[in-house]
Amino acid sequence: MIGRRMVVAVAFLLWGGAALAEGQSYLYGEIAVPRGALGGLAERAEALGIPVAMWGADGLVVIGAADEEALLAAGVYLYLDGDQFLIGLDTPVERAVLRGDGTTAQLIVWAGGDVLVPPSELFLDLLRELGLLKAGTAITLVAKEIPLKLPRVPEGLKLDPTLWALLNHPDWFRAAGELGLARVGLRVRVVAEGQGALSEKLEPYVLSSTGTLMDVLIPIGLLPELGRDPAVKVVRPPLVPYPAGG
Repeated sequence: MIGRRMVVAVAFLLWGGAALAEGQSYLYGEIAVPRGALGGLAERAEALGIPVAMWGADGLVVIGAADEEALLAAGVYLYLDGDQFLIGLDTPVERAVLRGDGTTAQLIVWAGGDVLVPPSELFLDLLRELGLLKAGTAITLVAKEIPLKLPRVPEGLKLDPTLWALLNHPDWFRAAGELGLARVGLRVRVVAEGQGALSEKLEPYVLSSTGTLMDVLIPIGLLPELGRDPAVKVVRPPLVPYPAGG
C-alpha cells in the first residue's frame, strides 16, 4: 500500500560516468542507524523468514538455514556479531549490503548490467521492516571502484595493506577468499604484534597470546580500532608456512 511505503530521498552521484564495469565498480553511501535498531533485530529477521548467522558463546550459529553456504544462497541473509551487523540481498539483478554497527552503516549496491543504479525499493523496504532505516532518510550514493592494487593505509593506522583492502572492499566474503584470509562469519583471523594488553573492548577477541604476538579473531569492522590500539605495533595476516622446496 502506498500509505505504508517508505519515502527515501536518494541522491545519486556518478563520479567518472554512468557506464561502469560490473564487478569493478559499485555504489556507496553512509547512513545513521536508528537508535536501538539492533535490539530484537534477529527476531525481526526470523519473523520475515530471513536466515541469521549469529556469533554466540560456542562460535557462529546459523538459524534458518542448514549452514553458512545455504544461508548465503538464500537470497537475503543477516549476520550479527555483538554490535556488528550485515544484511545482504543477492538476486539475479541486484546485490546489496548494509553493514555497520549500532551507530552508522555503509550501504553498498551492485546492479545487473554495466550501468549502476540506486538500491531497489525491495531492499529499502526490507531495511525499513528490519528497523535499520527511517522513513525520509536522505541517502547520498557515489560510485567507487575496487582498486587494482592494495590501497595505501592511512598514517597512524597499524594495519597490513591486505587487511585495509579487506575492510574497504564492497564484498567482504569474496575479498577474504581472494586475499587468502581466514574468515568466520563477520570475523577475520589476524596476528597483532605488540606489547601489553589490548583495550577492554578488544580483549575478548584474543584467542591466544605469547606476550608479543596475539592471535586474534575479530570482526572486520573493528580492524581500525585494533590498528589504533596503543598496545599494538602492527596487525597482519597470520604467516602461512610453505612446504620445503615450494
